[in-house]
Amino acid sequence: MNLTPQKIAELELIIPTVVQGLAEVVPGVEVLLRDDIVILSSQSFPSADINRAYLFRATSENTDILIDEVVNFFIARELPAIIMVSPACTPGDLPNRLEARGFVRQEVDEAWMILEGLQKVKIPKIDKSDTVKRVENKDDVTTFAEVMTGAYDMPADWTPFLAQMLEPTVTVPGFAHYLAFVKGLPAATLTLMRHKNYVTMGSAGVLPEYRGTRTIFNLAAEVIAEAKHEGVEAIVIQTSLGTKLERYMRIVGFKPAFRRTEYKLE
Repeated sequence: MNLTPQKIAELELIIPTVVQGLAEVVPGVEVLLRDDIVILSSQSFPSADINRAYLFRATSENTDILIDEVVNFFIARELPAIIMVSPACTPGDLPNRLEARGFVRQEVDEAWMILEGLQKVKIPKIDKSDTVKRVENKDDVTTFAEVMTGAYDMPADWTPFLAQMLEPTVTVPGFAHYLAFVKGLPAATLTLMRHKNYVTMGSAGVLPEYRGTRTIFNLAAEVIAEAKHEGVEAIVIQTSLGTKLERYMRIVGFKPAFRRTEYKLE
């Protein structure tokens, strides 16, 4: 899919735009949304998925100044400096400039995929042996946090911080979290964030004992079906290149949109 930088930027802005509403109700969550940079951060939950800068759009003359600003932002919060580079970033030699400043390119790129014309898409059949529940209350939030920390191999003591962050999102417009259960036991997570005509899917995680099963596929299909029922026209996902989820999404009808590369200051 040959997307323009403007279209890519539009897709990358979905999450920070929705998270702005979260920043108003969750202490410690910050969203810096400017024409030249986007920064998401949370000192309470130091995950790389949350703490990152992207849509770096500078001129050759002020690139170093903006890099310094990003680095100082994260240093002041005792967080690692991470800049995601997509085709919407400028200048063109930004990766070389970051490496010259001590940033290291991480091995696995982030794959962005998009499904347009959802109302005309036939959703694959769902294995009814798995059940899906939308997160609605504090107990659901705690379960979601426990599964997510286990799925992402996060330290167990992060669970209460994650639950604290997630609880207000249950009532924040644009957010929806889902849990998949196998024989009554929680097994996988998925989150939807909606902005205008787009929905983005993220936080797709499966506990180790359920990896290799169809649980995450069943969860994704159920959530996509619900989004379709609510009139959504386009869905965007982020995943690592080559994962089973990426291959499944291709089967459903998702098409590769662009790749985003992580640069971390070592």
